[in-house]
Amino acid sequence: MALLVTDQGEIDSLRTLLNATHKIPRNLVLKLYTSNTTPAESDVPSAANYYEPYNASNASGYGTAPSTGYPEVKNNRTEEDQDFTEQYGILLNGNRWAVSTTVNAVATTTATGTAGTYAIAVADASDVKKGDYAEGAGIPTNTYVVDIQGTDFELSQQLSADMNTTAVSFGRGRTTASYPEQVFTFSSAAGSVYGYYLSRANNMPVTVQGVVDGGSVAAGAQITKSGCKGVIGNNYINLLDVDVTPSITSGVSGTYEIAVDSATNVAIGQRVSGTGIAPQTRVVGISGTNIYLDKALTGAASGTATFKVNVAENLTVGMTVSQTASPNGIAASTTIVGIDFETKTGEIGPRVYLSELLVDNIQVSNGNDAVLFDFSIVTSDPGGSAVDHNLNPGDVIYIAQGSSSSIPAAHYTVFETPTSSTFTTTPALQGTGDATLYSSIFFAERFTNGPYAIQNNGDQIKVTLNVSLD
Repeated sequence: MALLVTDQGEIDSLRTLLNATHKIPRNLVLKLYTSNTTPAESDVPSAANYYEPYNASNASGYGTAPSTGYPEVKNNRTEEDQDFTEQYGILLNGNRWAVSTTVNAVATTTATGTAGTYAIAVADASDVKKGDYAEGAGIPTNTYVVDIQGTDFELSQQLSADMNTTAVSFGRGRTTASYPEQVFTFSSAAGSVYGYYLSRANNMPVTVQGVVDGGSVAAGAQITKSGCKGVIGNNYINLLDVDVTPSITSGVSGTYEIAVDSATNVAIGQRVSGTGIAPQTRVVGISGTNIYLDKALTGAASGTATFKVNVAENLTVGMTVSQTASPNGIAASTTIVGIDFETKTGEIGPRVYLSELLVDNIQVSNGNDAVLFDFSIVTSDPGGSAVDHNLNPGDVIYIAQGSSSSIPAAHYTVFETPTSSTFTTTPALQGTGDATLYSSIFFAERFTNGPYAIQNNGDQIKVTLNVSLD
């Protein structure tokens, strides 16, 4: 049985999804769509669905800027990587969502069911959602709706008595987030608008987003980790911790800076220790051989500074794992399924969890301590010429197969951006060929009384957002 999400858990979940706390990377963008689409849980963006009102043709207009007055995004964040002005729609402010749980029933109907079973048949399933509490004679306290198939419901507890057209109320405990009304004002005809959706914000330009075969996928540069250790039958390997140990040349107590004789391989985010350096201090800046710290020195810094390299920072879930040495301890088709970045007591470095059990020991004495990691890299190159994708690590996008491709189409999070026209993903993309890049779809709704025809300068569409967990 699935876990019950408490009211507070639902509230926290919605706050996170909607970026109500501004602690996750991206707000959501409200977009309109002009495709004749009825949203379904399995929906993904495509050239035939969820395209935006860039023109009045009611056909996909990806690749060119709108001619309809469909608005460019106006930023409401100041962070360097949160420029979304290449996108179209309305960027929502995460902390303007009002999230609350309904304490009273919102729907009432009649139901029939047999004592000792989990099933009831209702007369009207309108406005009932999975997760709603059900209340009525024969239904135990704190029973909620597990599944809905038409007018047939599955409940979380067995009926305590037969039900025959018994009145039942639903809806208590439903958690909903609401957002103030947003208005789209058009400057010219934009076709028929069927509904709206929310996507995680990114700054992909119109020259790339939605353009068929606007991206190409190829093998990335293989990553090799030496000094690894693994025990046959385990589902993980340990990487080897690497320390950078320059000499400290100066460091005054109470300040946030030390100088070293060499800053080679020192990087922002690394932990550093040494005489006069507070526990769990991290590097926040580097200028030549001056290292800036996040904690004040507890005394005069001297001797050796030990910087801990994050040896797993360029690895991510989904990368394929292999060895070329003999014995080969990695089973075929092994991928990364998790990473512990912190070294556990008694181990040589971070753990990398694998999808398959090790088939032999991995260690220096065996001569097979090198482990290889592979992934694919995406280049934004519509028409065959590389262009800036404007994506940043943490952006969520949908990558669809192109005209010729072996990649698995799915929503991905941008992992790294080696150049302005290339990026990698988490989970790691695997495969080669063409790809089409879209904004994600998080929530979608079709207008109940739509579509609404946009025909004249000044025509408007007003949207009030309500998102409920089901």
